[in-house]
Amino acid sequence: MRDVSFAVVDFETTGIDPETDRVIQVAAIVINGEGEIVESFDTVVRPENPAQYTHGAEHVHGISVEQVAQGMPLREALEKVWTISKGNVFTAHNAMFDINFLHAESARVGLENKIDTYVDTLALARRTDQDRTRKHSLHALCEHYGIDHENAHEAKSDATATAELLIHLMREMDVQKPDQLPDLFS
Repeated sequence: MRDVSFAVVDFETTGIDPETDRVIQVAAIVINGEGEIVESFDTVVRPENPAQYTHGAEHVHGISVEQVAQGMPLREALEKVWTISKGNVFTAHNAMFDINFLHAESARVGLENKIDTYVDTLALARRTDQDRTRKHSLHALCEHYGIDHENAHEAKSDATATAELLIHLMREMDVQKPDQLPDLFS
């Protein structure tokens, strides 16, 4: 599994609707199949058309309007995420949330890339807990597996915790060889 790499991505957004809300922070942590960090990227993001976005959910993510104004331009941040994701298995907790925002924001800036194959740690956690004996939020799973996750709803912290969670889930599912990767895909 040392030769397999996962791009674990997390977005912080102004809300939950990719059509009307915007990405304001992104992190991507690339790990190999043994959990070693190979590369990382994180930044606060400045939306492409600041006048057209409504700042929201600051009570969740703690990112201020001033921080967003100083952030990396959206297109540049998305290009970095796409570059990091290329050749690595895209992974996220509740992956469709992040994928939908990635696709919507990419379309806004004229990037036509698409994620078709991905690993969703939320889906894996549910598969490994078929009797539903535990909660499946990232916070609850971090507690269950003893993963340090001090800054919930901070993109780098969430991506790092998700990367560690992935390794725990792969062990629990006994995924040891690259030919078992399809067992992880959602």
